[in-house]
Amino acid sequence: MAKKQDFASKVAKSQRIAESCPVCGDVYTFLKKEEAYFSESTNSWKYRKGSLKVCKCNEKEVYS
Repeated sequence: MAKKQDFASKVAKSQRIAESCPVCGDVYTFLKKEEAYFSESTNSWKYRKGSLKVCKCNEKEVYS
């Protein structure tokens, strides 16, 4: 039978594997960001996609 996984073991595993912030020590949460911009060369709207790392330190800057 498989071993039951509780919440504490999930958090411990994510902190061990995931990248953490050097300032606050919190594990990063990744956030997808899409930005629309107008391209002069093609005369149409395009989208720029990217991902941001969010932790307790920069949470207010990203979500505001």
